[in-house]
Parts: sequence; C-alpha cells; structure tokens
Amino acid sequence: MAARVANAPTRLTTNNRPQLKKGIIARERCLIVKRAGEPHPTTALDLRDDINFALAATYVQTVSLRGNTVTLTTMESIKATSLNSKVGTFLHLIPATVRVHLDTPVSHVLVHGIPTSKSLAEIANELTTFNTGLSLTSQPRWLTTDDARAGNTASTVVINITGPRASDYVGKHLAAVSSTYRTKRRLRFNSHTQCSKCQGYGHHSNRCTNPVSSRWCTSPNPTGNHTRPTATCRIRSRPSSHTVLRCVNCQGPHDAHTAQCPSLPKVDQDENPEGEEEEITT
Repeated sequence: MAARVANAPTRLTTNNRPQLKKGIIARERCLIVKRAGEPHPTTALDLRDDINFALAATYVQTVSLRGNTVTLTTMESIKATSLNSKVGTFLHLIPATVRVHLDTPVSHVLVHGIPTSKSLAEIANELTTFNTGLSLTSQPRWLTTDDARAGNTASTVVINITGPRASDYVGKHLAAVSSTYRTKRRLRFNSHTQCSKCQGYGHHSNRCTNPVSSRWCTSPNPTGNHTRPTATCRIRSRPSSHTVLRCVNCQGPHDAHTAQCPSLPKVDQDENPEGEEEEITT
C-alpha cells in the first residue's frame, strides 16, 4: 500500500451554509400619513411623482389613498425609516396632515381604574413618562360615554401602543399618577362575531366558556383536530372526503361558517361594528 503523504491537507466537511441576506419585508417599506378634512386633492399617481420630484430621487414606488389615510410604499431596497427622515421635504404635498408613522404593529389595550378627574392629555403624559419605552399612536380615550362615567371616580381608558415592546404591556401593570393600573387586551366583537372555539355568535373566543366544537361537524373537537384515524386520513384543519358536514348551530348539511346559515344573526343598523369591551371600575 502506498504510504500516506506526510503533511497532506485534511479535508473538512461542514453542514454550515452561507446565510442569505434578509430582505426588507413589506411592512418595513410602508409610511402611513393620517389626514383630516376633504379627500386628497390629487391622484395617487400624481402624488407619487410629486413626492419623488421633491426628493430628487425615486424613493416611493406606490401611493394608496383610502379615505384620509395615505400609504406610501418605498422601493424594494429602501426602508420607510429613510423616507420618514425626509418627510419635511414633501409633507407640504399632503395637506391637512395630522400624523405620520411607520407601519408598526399596534396593541389595543384597556387600562382599568384611571381617575376620571384627570384629562386625557394628562393621562397620556403620565403613561408615556413613567413607563419606559411606552409609545402611544394616539391620545387615550375613555371606553364609555361621559354620561356613563358620571359619578364614577375611576374608569377605563383605551390606549393604542406601538413599538417593539408593545406586547410587553398587555396584561401588565402601568404606572401613572403615582399608582399602578392593570391592563387587558381590548377585544373587539359584536353580535356577528363568530367564536372559533364553539362556533357560536356574539362573543370572542378568548372569553368563550362553551364546550369546544368543530367548524366542519358537530363533534366536540377543535377545528384543527381531525377525528378520523391517521392511518386512513392525515388531513387537518380542513374537511376531507371522510368528513360529513354538519353545522353545530342549525344542524344543517354545511359547515358552521356558511354565509347562508339560517342561524346567522340579523344585521342591526345601530350596532357598533367594532363592539365594546365591558367597563370595570374601582
């Protein structure tokens, strides 16, 4: 046998692969402008071209005009933070601007027990001053009407929190006016809201106390579970050829989310489309 050559290089093997450079996600390319008053006087195309002309460079790829909200989407290689830093150059092209912000996640939070003697401006200042990192997208508002709060020394305010730590404040205690107040995520629902747990109407799944039921049939199993043996069927979270559709609400031969289901609540013209969370006073 041939002798091994001295000092021969050893071949190394590795499972590590070069990391692909992460691109800019869609949300990082959006800058949102809130307006007041009449609809924007120009078209989305004209506004896009006017903004790029004012910047003397092609920053904005598309413009969306929806009501009094103007959404600017940057080019694929440009983050909205860069466009936001130059907002003074083109903001005059969007009249009646109220607020400009990045497309960051927002948490809607209830803060219980706030003294009603304090103004909303005072409450906002207290919350942002004495809770490190807390950033509000708008001024707080009372959950209930002035008449409903009459005679109460404390009530509930709704705040919209943004920023990387937004979720940290949900279910925690916030400091304000030399005290602490418990928080809870605001649940939006009305009589048409369908629960994903029991498939019933009029309540949020986070508050559901009813027995669990599948969307596809009347079996007491979560929709994501499949009751057929895995040896014969591996489909989950959607009906298969083994599923016999049966609505748990009306017992009809359809799934519980069918728009033509006779158990679907009737439309109430006076109903709040978002619904309201109950007020808790202390």
